[in-house]
Amino acid sequence: MKRWMISGVLMVALSGCASQAINEMNVGLGNAMGQHISGLERALGKPAEVVREGNQTHYRWFKESHIEPCNVDAWADVEGLIRKTSWSGYRGACEEFASGLSRVFPGQ
Repeated sequence: MKRWMISGVLMVALSGCASQAINEMNVGLGNAMGQHISGLERALGKPAEVVREGNQTHYRWFKESHIEPCNVDAWADVEGLIRKTSWSGYRGACEEFASGLSRVFPGQ
């Protein structure tokens, strides 16, 4: 019985941390929309890839993980303003990116 209680408490604690990272990713990338790409570079570091796609530039950040990597993508127009963002990956792998996003693009 005691083992089940400890496992339950641990799962609740871990899910709380994971939920915070997910929220920071979503809020941070949402707040980055319409801002200059330099803000994302301050939050996430140097992008792993930068590719010109028509009249936009695609920026990609990547963080390895044993389970699943974290990928962050952003598309900026010719003036460098962010027009689209997306992210995917394991929450634990995204924690560093989430922390940077919440620092540069804090929630309202």
